[in-house]
Amino acid sequence: MVVGGGISGIQAALDLACSGYKVYLVEKAPTIGGKMAQLDKTFPTNDCSMCIESPKFIECNRHPNIEILTLAEVESVEGEAGDFGVTLIKKPRYIIESKCKGCTTCSEYCPVFVPDPFNQNLSMNKAVHIYFAQAVPLVPYIDASCHYLQDRKCTICEGACKNNALDLHQTAEKIEIKVGAIVLAPGYEVFDPKLRGDYGYGKLQNVVTSLDFERLLCATGPFEGEILRPSDKKHPHNIAWIHCVGSRRVTPGDNSYCSAVCCAYTQKQVILTKDHDAEAKATIFHNDIRSYGKGFERFYQRAENLPGVRFIRSYASIGKEIPESKNITIRYSTAEDGVKEEEFDLVVLSVGLSPPADAKVMAGKFGIALDSRGFCKTNPVNPMETSRPGIFVSGAFQGPMDIPESVVTASGA
Repeated sequence: MVVGGGISGIQAALDLACSGYKVYLVEKAPTIGGKMAQLDKTFPTNDCSMCIESPKFIECNRHPNIEILTLAEVESVEGEAGDFGVTLIKKPRYIIESKCKGCTTCSEYCPVFVPDPFNQNLSMNKAVHIYFAQAVPLVPYIDASCHYLQDRKCTICEGACKNNALDLHQTAEKIEIKVGAIVLAPGYEVFDPKLRGDYGYGKLQNVVTSLDFERLLCATGPFEGEILRPSDKKHPHNIAWIHCVGSRRVTPGDNSYCSAVCCAYTQKQVILTKDHDAEAKATIFHNDIRSYGKGFERFYQRAENLPGVRFIRSYASIGKEIPESKNITIRYSTAEDGVKEEEFDLVVLSVGLSPPADAKVMAGKFGIALDSRGFCKTNPVNPMETSRPGIFVSGAFQGPMDIPESVVTASGA
């Protein structure tokens, strides 16, 4: 059993299935794909993220040895290595997957709009919708905001479906599975800047996280690939990035470790922004640049040498919002000029990676130990092994890492 349907979980499932093992791929979201599905491009090659990942979706779906269980979470794990009994709770999708053709007629007729989680709540979607265009399974799910689920008032989607695929009376299902080994690949959570409170995220419209900005860059994003400010839907021409938000700090609420990917993805976003708008100005506030991977230093130099790009070594803080323009000011300090304050059209917070939100609960269910940072505690000699025999770990649950490293650890596990 592979728990987690991100790129690391998908790779682990494919490697095991191709070796002849029966694999249950368990994912709590409505579709497999994880965080990588939300990215526009991948560093340092700037290849399309979905072009790399979506063929693996199809391969998983078609492989005779892989059974995909979405909207499912592990409730308990009993037994020992070679003989685990796993109990799953599969949440209702309110769609009968075997009958649904993915035509989205139900979505067209649905009158309820809800914030779209795939687009970081930057746009709206229908209460019944397919999570994203390349989703596997390519089947809609019904959000909890549905009028029928709320107060039993609306059944328009049920009448619109010609395949009788909607079942608004579905309930959670308990599934028990026997497996010989378990691979944990639950991924990570992006750091929530609201916890700090001093960046204005959630209060100032033109302060966004790096994952929000990925959706703004993406052609399948809320503005179809146009970089527009959330406040007035205008093109920002002067953008600032603040590094290490939630990382490399010892202050309460922050993480003390380096999140490994933030420097490189910020450089990627700067390069892509200049591709969208050659006249755009980009300012990057950083502690220092950690370009440690293959080709990363050259990637940094490529970003640094672009016209209109400044890398400023300084801690930075949000000053204020200009009421008329909704622009944001940033205060920073350099050895040459002292404290300064500058105005920007848009501010992007380069947030770090945190352990999964339910890591402690997961550790209790699986009987594994966590390290001091909240990630999975592994064997120093074999980092794929957890503290419980028969349970292995791959991807960012080991600790912050980029996509290629997550894929390597998946094959290792």
